[in-house]
Amino acid sequence: MDGNSDIHAPAASGALTKGQRTANRILDAAEELFAQHGHGATSLRDIAAKVGLQQPGLYKHFTGKDELYRQVYERALKPMTDLMDEVLARPDADFADLTDRMTDLLAQHPNIARLLIRAAISSDSEPDPIGLDWLARMVGYGRKMNEKAGQPSSDDSLAMQIVAIFNMLFGFFWASPLIESLSGRQATDPEAMVIQKGLLRTFIASFSGAAGETPRS
Repeated sequence: MDGNSDIHAPAASGALTKGQRTANRILDAAEELFAQHGHGATSLRDIAAKVGLQQPGLYKHFTGKDELYRQVYERALKPMTDLMDEVLARPDADFADLTDRMTDLLAQHPNIARLLIRAAISSDSEPDPIGLDWLARMVGYGRKMNEKAGQPSSDDSLAMQIVAIFNMLFGFFWASPLIESLSGRQATDPEAMVIQKGLLRTFIASFSGAAGETPRS
């Protein structure tokens, strides 16, 4: 299968084809297993078994494990980068609902947060180039967003702001088991999502007030 093909696009009738539905089931299983065990420790046999297929059946949809891993990231994060491109292209960007929309997109693929965390802490001996590439892209968008908001990339606090926003946005889903144990709700529970969106809005708004402050010695 061509890795550039849009396997998630609806068929002409508006419904997914049988092949697209199967590909999405494979991606769902792969996303969960990669998040739990990492790329290296997850085999195609594991993924096929979770979907209820024989391993050769995966090759009807994906050329191999690396392509499947790339597609997991592409499916989850491309809509987010498309959204940020849309905001950046506006002459007068409105960031008011950006974090709300990004939270909604992440809720569709909550395991991608754990994959990005895995990539961030991957060692030199076992690097995750696919995950690190996406992580670099997200950081790059963070810089562009800061510049669009009037906070230049040379600002000494930029790195800390990007990391803080990343942790606030993605950490909510990465820490879903902790959220559930503390509140009894999953991160994707509608009430939990409303609280998270409100916290994110307040968190982002605090940067504009703090930007002009002089750090205490």
